[in-house]
Amino acid sequence: MSNKPEAEINCAYNTGATLINKGLEKAVELSKTSLDFAVEQNNEILASYKKALKSTPLPGLFLFDLAGSAFEGFVSLQKSLLDLAVEQNKSVLEAAQQHSFDAVSVKTGINNLVQQSVDRTFAAQNLVLNLAAKQTKAVSDAVKQQPGVTGSPVETVTDSVQRGVDTMLAAQKEILNTATKTVKATAAKA
Repeated sequence: MSNKPEAEINCAYNTGATLINKGLEKAVELSKTSLDFAVEQNNEILASYKKALKSTPLPGLFLFDLAGSAFEGFVSLQKSLLDLAVEQNKSVLEAAQQHSFDAVSVKTGINNLVQQSVDRTFAAQNLVLNLAAKQTKAVSDAVKQQPGVTGSPVETVTDSVQRGVDTMLAAQKEILNTATKTVKATAAKA
């Protein structure tokens, strides 16, 4: 019995998988370019609003800066998540291309894939938590820089909210660390 048909199927599968991965990478690059254009346009719009409202007695123009910063942070997060998706797709395709009928090899491959998936999930959630921390800090700092805030109850509340968010984010990261360790340990034992 010849392995030629199996080899042809594997070759076709590997070629198809490579093309799919390249297509995903190009789609992600296109998405990143679109996101860069969105940031550029958002900055132009916010700058025009600030310019138009600069001569008015309207307080709170700092909110436009916060909005711009938040949007840029969101775009950066989106790009990082797209990169993680490409890495995950590549890992799955590589694992599938290295298929084997040997039980030990299959088990090792699945364990490695689970470990990598957990790492990427952890990285994605950390990116989100870091963005939340950065945005909260930016809002807190911007509020405290406003006239009349220093030494007022507003400053006290702002500091309190900042500490509360920092505590919540630290707890969330600890939960993620624990969950990651547990999943990895379980996968390693399987």
